[in-house]
Amino acid sequence: MKSFYSFLILSIISTTVIYSQPNLDIALQKGGWTGGLAGWVGWENFKTDVNVGENSNINKVDGFNFIFSSRNGSIVETNGVFGFDFQWREKSRTTKPDPNPSNLSEYEKERVWFLGLWARYYFRIGGNFAFFIEGSGGYAVFNRVTESVTTLEQSTIKLESSANGFAYNGGIGFSHFISPNAAFEVTGRYEGGSLNGDRKSPEKNDLNIKLGNIFILFGFQVYLL
Repeated sequence: MKSFYSFLILSIISTTVIYSQPNLDIALQKGGWTGGLAGWVGWENFKTDVNVGENSNINKVDGFNFIFSSRNGSIVETNGVFGFDFQWREKSRTTKPDPNPSNLSEYEKERVWFLGLWARYYFRIGGNFAFFIEGSGGYAVFNRVTESVTTLEQSTIKLESSANGFAYNGGIGFSHFISPNAAFEVTGRYEGGSLNGDRKSPEKNDLNIKLGNIFILFGFQVYLL
């Protein structure tokens, strides 16, 4: 009986020690895996007023944009992750004269997707909070379509642009580990790179896109041992 009580006490102590570890210590152990989703969504609605002599040229603009990111990888060492980064961002905008008796409009849609290798390293800042730095580099594709409806028998003028090439992302952020298997996070990211392609208008012209964007992403990561 004495041996039984000794075994029970040791089991309770061992269990307490194991599960009293901060969530991030368990989540970021070497040999685990992490994957998650992050992004941002926005809308815009405004008017532009350009003075042309004694008249005003007023346009109403409506738009929608979003960013979607998925970062997945293996915890190759404690606090260090290596894997893949996928990002998709898209925006659309419609511009119309106000008032618009001739039903004129201009529609623009832009899309950029990126796929590359990704690395991240965490620094504990207290409790279940961590600060991290990350970076990725890979291949990006840019597409843009602009359509204008004119008064000339309501004809449509369509311009297409496309480019691709090397792009990279660098970021810093904070994670809150709500459990050993999940964390909410906020990331500030810089997107850079140089993409080359062409624009059809209707002739084909060389096009170079210089990326230099800053984003704030909100999301979560899942951690599995």
